[in-house]
Amino acid sequence: MKPDETEEFILLNQIVITEEFLNSHPSIEKTQQVLNHVKRTGCLDEPITINRDTKILKDGYRRYIAAQQVGMELIPIIYEK
Repeated sequence: MKPDETEEFILLNQIVITEEFLNSHPSIEKTQQVLNHVKRTGCLDEPITINRDTKILKDGYRRYIAAQQVGMELIPIIYEK
């Protein structure tokens, strides 16, 4: 099953996380909600947004964290417009 708008799937370890995201502190409560959804359904609720050329994460850090925590390898993504 894939979230709507998914353009393709890539390996989680191909996504580049910037210092800006690494130094941010996402809400624990909201991150837990995303994690619960992934555990319950086995997939993300929406794709992660990345830059097409650099593979840098642009949106979806909570989803990235949840995917990482449950050991997902293939991640649904869309490319930044």
